[in-house]
Amino acid sequence: MGSGSGRSGSGPLVIVGDALLDRDVEGRATRLCPDAPVPVVEEATARLRPGGAALAAALAATAESAGEVVLIAPIGTDAASTSLLAALPDSVSVIRLPLNGPLQEKTRIRAAGQTLVRVDRPAGVLEPVTAAGGAAGGGTAGGGAGAAAGA
Repeated sequence: MGSGSGRSGSGPLVIVGDALLDRDVEGRATRLCPDAPVPVVEEATARLRPGGAALAAALAATAESAGEVVLIAPIGTDAASTSLLAALPDSVSVIRLPLNGPLQEKTRIRAAGQTLVRVDRPAGVLEPVTAAGGAAGGGTAGGGAGAAAGA
């Protein structure tokens, strides 16, 4: 690949790993809770974004020299998985591995640009995949090399 040619013609960039959903809850903290010495966050708004391997895929897809980007990750059928797929750029193709349970979420409660607390929801368990590519429990891996994010 020559200088300045980007990823063009070199095949897809394949990212394999654990995807998760990052949830940033931003609000104002102007007082302390009366029953504990902790701030009260008011007027909170939430922003959802890809995390883990999904973040790497999203960043790679938005790079100026981006070619085809494929994410291979365990992604379930829960609300967090649906939100993650919707948050990915359309240019990321997703190959879903079967996930038994919810997608991992990391929620950061923030005020004045500072994280006050992080709440983690652990991920489900990756289902075994047979040599034929289906889940051992009878499901399929879902998606495919051409499966669009959010589809």
